[in-house]
Amino acid sequence: SKSYDCIIFYRWYTRDGKKDRGLVMARSVAETLQAQGITAWLDQQQMNRDATREQVLTGIHNAFQGVQYVIILAAPGDWDRFLNEDDIHRWEWEISLKSGKPVWVLQYETIYPRSGLLQISLVHELLLFSNLLADLAFKRRIEVRNLTSDNFDTTLKEIVELEGPSIQV
Repeated sequence: SKSYDCIIFYRWYTRDGKKDRGLVMARSVAETLQAQGITAWLDQQQMNRDATREQVLTGIHNAFQGVQYVIILAAPGDWDRFLNEDDIHRWEWEISLKSGKPVWVLQYETIYPRSGLLQISLVHELLLFSNLLADLAFKRRIEVRNLTSDNFDTTLKEIVELEGPSIQV
């Protein structure tokens, strides 16, 4: 199977009716990274929408093993389902935070974007939805950024400069 530089996790569906918000943002991030020479694994490009839960989990797990770093997109409402321990996006967070891979959390569509969002703020926000995820986030370094139309390209450029493409042997 092909290896990728990064994997992009995001919430496909939210309760607020913005069903395609995550799909569109993930595709935009992937295309921007690919234009900079980064190979990004994105489930919407690799899997069928009517894949079973087990097929989705297996596909994500297999791809995750071969990536160098993780990008998690987070928007308001995305974490509501973290209360459900079987939620796939919650599982994506868990495997990311339990791994030794660099994790970048890119928040978008925030009502009051905070410049210099601290990891500790992320931990406090996660506590509202999952003690496990908050604890995992507290125990490791996570790069947290607010993604806006003004800093979209420069934020992704920062990731590419720090993580770079993996060296293919």
